[in-house]
Amino acid sequence: MNLFNEASPARVAARDGALDGQPWKAARPETTKPAHPRKTMVRVRVRGRTMTLTGREAQTLGLLIMRGEMGLTSGEASPLGWARRTSAYIHRLRRAGFAISTCREPAGDANVARYRLVEPVDVLEPGDDLDGADAASDSRKGGGAA
Repeated sequence: MNLFNEASPARVAARDGALDGQPWKAARPETTKPAHPRKTMVRVRVRGRTMTLTGREAQTLGLLIMRGEMGLTSGEASPLGWARRTSAYIHRLRRAGFAISTCREPAGDANVARYRLVEPVDVLEPGDDLDGADAASDSRKGGGAA
């Protein structure tokens, strides 16, 4: 039984000796890893400690800084397209050492959490998505809401 037709790449590879008796190798297309978009990165200083954050945590911190005293809720962050797990990103920021308050407020028949930075954060190096964060940080010097 012939597994190859005359025009198949496997036939050509087998004829040229590239398959070493393994015809399934020719059936796999040559692939390369797709280029991943660069993660958002931000370098900040809080309580004299310099930290570098990347990814969703960097985006969430940038949003908290930009929103200032207003803070944010998951519902306000979700339309941005990336903030689907806001409470998880806040949890990770707290574990990293950021003081973030949570206030419950009514929203229809339910309550939602509003998150606010409690301490000032100095943005040393804003990432691509955080260009306005350092200006917002300057207005945050001196403390935030509890």
